[in-house]
Amino acid sequence: MELEYRYDGSPDGLLCAIADAVRRREQPALLAGPAHEGLLFVDRVHTVLTDEARADEVISYFQRKVSKEAARNLLYCLAGPFDGMELELLAYYRMGLKLGKAVDRQHADAVVHAVHQAARSVGHEIHRFKGLLRFRKLQDGLYWAPFEPDHDIISALAPHFRTRLPDQRWMMHDLRRGRAVVWDGKRLYAELQPEMLLQDNPVADDESEVQQLWQTFFRSVTIEGRKNSKLQARCMPLRYWRWLPELESF
Repeated sequence: MELEYRYDGSPDGLLCAIADAVRRREQPALLAGPAHEGLLFVDRVHTVLTDEARADEVISYFQRKVSKEAARNLLYCLAGPFDGMELELLAYYRMGLKLGKAVDRQHADAVVHAVHQAARSVGHEIHRFKGLLRFRKLQDGLYWAPFEPDHDIISALAPHFRTRLPDQRWMMHDLRRGRAVVWDGKRLYAELQPEMLLQDNPVADDESEVQQLWQTFFRSVTIEGRKNSKLQARCMPLRYWRWLPELESF
């Protein structure tokens, strides 16, 4: 019997779908979006209910039963997009519950290899943006950091900058996904309407001086005889340059 699980396309929805499949001991196709009537070769469709609290428990349970590293791999994969990885993530979850910490030593397994490769890609981008994210001071004193990452990494980055900039009001703004996280000096929260904080709130008068300092610094540390454009593009991909003030004149 062909079986489909339909979820809403969100990471929380996929985690709830995985939990349903494990609980029901079923091996369904996990697909984003609503089911279509009259599908050939599909005998049963289960619509997954997305529950944020339940999704958090799915991760917490996996971390307790397997390891912190395995839970991080799962979360990093959910930051994709990695089209068609739903079945690999379901298989990885099941393997983890069966093998415990040993699951990440199964390097020859195709599922584990795919999960590790995807998680590594996300981890590399998180590491890059810890050094490449730039904050611009706005008129009201808010520091705004626009960026367009390949993966949905804003939640993973936010705790790092909360520790680095605890005394500043700032907003990280993923323009590609329309997501934002704000630190107000006391709490970290998702900002559902980042445009409201930007409206009638231009860049501060002294911000241009700061950006000029960035450009001066970049030129001063550049050694002409040791330029390596290929290495630079690998460490600072061209698609990130738009939001790097030190490279605006390049």
